[in-house]
Amino acid sequence: MGVEKYDEMARKVQEARVHFEEFVHGKKVAGMRARKALQQVKRLAQECRKDIQEIKQTLTEQQKVDPAP
Repeated sequence: MGVEKYDEMARKVQEARVHFEEFVHGKKVAGMRARKALQQVKRLAQECRKDIQEIKQTLTEQQKVDPAP
């Protein structure tokens, strides 16, 4: 896991915002694009949550094997 996923998520949020603003100003098809971008944000957020949990478990296992003095 790296910062790249967070950067991609930020880009998708910005993209969703642009589409949402277009939707609010009457461009109905932009609503679908905003929803799609938000779905991608949701997917990326879930991946980040999973990565964080895996790192947490790895660190916990390392502490059990090699306790600090």
